[in-house]
Amino acid sequence: MAISSSYGRNRRRGSSRSARLVTVAGIGLGFVVIIATALHLSSAPSKANTVVAAPQKPVEDGMIDIIVPLQSVPPGATLDPKMFHRVRKPELVVGVDIIRDFEEIKGLFSKGMLVAGQPIHRDFLTSLQPVNALTASIPKGYRAIAISVDAISSVEGWAQPGARVDVIWVTKDFATQMAYVIAPNAKVLSANKRAEGARDEGKDKQAEVPSTVTLLLSVRDAMRVRLAALNGRLALVLRGIDSDTTKSGGPISEGSLFNVGSTVVMPHERNIVDVKVRDRRTGKVESLKFEDGLRVTE
Repeated sequence: MAISSSYGRNRRRGSSRSARLVTVAGIGLGFVVIIATALHLSSAPSKANTVVAAPQKPVEDGMIDIIVPLQSVPPGATLDPKMFHRVRKPELVVGVDIIRDFEEIKGLFSKGMLVAGQPIHRDFLTSLQPVNALTASIPKGYRAIAISVDAISSVEGWAQPGARVDVIWVTKDFATQMAYVIAPNAKVLSANKRAEGARDEGKDKQAEVPSTVTLLLSVRDAMRVRLAALNGRLALVLRGIDSDTTKSGGPISEGSLFNVGSTVVMPHERNIVDVKVRDRRTGKVESLKFEDGLRVTE
C-alpha cells in the first residue's frame, strides 16, 4: 500500500514536470516566431521605399553628340581626332550621313573643305590618299581644267577658289560677234595654283589678280571650254551666293545691242555653234557644228 502511494506521487510529479517543459517550450517558440516576424517586416521594403529606389527613365532632350573640326580642314588632309571636338546638336537636324564619332574618321582623308564648327558629311571624306589638295576636290564625273585670265576676265581677281562663275565664250558666227554661256555655275578650284582653304602667307592673296584659274566642270563642259579657248575669247562672270538657276536665254549677238527692249537675236532657230578648226598637218580649215555640246553633221 505504501509502495502504491509512492508510485502515485512520483507519477504525478513527472506529469507536472512535463507540463512545465511543454509550457516553457511553447513560450520560447512564440518568442522565436515574434522575433522572426519582426525581422522579416523590417527587412521588406515599404511601398514608399520601392517608389524611390525604382530606376528612373533618362530624360530625352532630343540632342545627340557629333564631331566638328576645330579649324577648317583643307582638301587632301590626313584626318586626326585631335583636329575635332564633340558638340551636341538636335537629332532632328542631324542626318544619317553626318559623322558622329572619332572612330569613323580614322584612316580617312578630306575630299572637300571641312569648315570649322560645321558637321562633317561622309561625302567629304575618302579612304584613298589624294595626290594633292586639288585632286581631292574633284568628284566622280568631273574634271579640273585651267584657263588663262586677266583682270577683266577674272572679274578683277574676285574669281577666287570656292567662287561660282559662268564661263562666257565670245566668238564670230557667220561674221557676227556672238556670246555664249558654255559652262554655267562652274566652281573655281584654284587661282594661280592656290586652292580653296590654303593659308595666306605674307601679302593679301585675295587682292591678287590671277593669270590662270582652274575650274571644276563636267567632262563634256571641260571639252567645250577647251575647244572654245582655241576659237575665241573666254571670260568669267561671277555668280552670287544664292542658288540662282535662271537660264541664260541663249546666245547674244551684236544685233541685240541695238535692240535693248527686244528678245535675244539668234542667227538660227536652233542653238548650233559653228566652230572652225584648222588641221595642223594639212592646214585645211574644217567647220564643225555643235548643239548643246554634241556634234551635229547636218
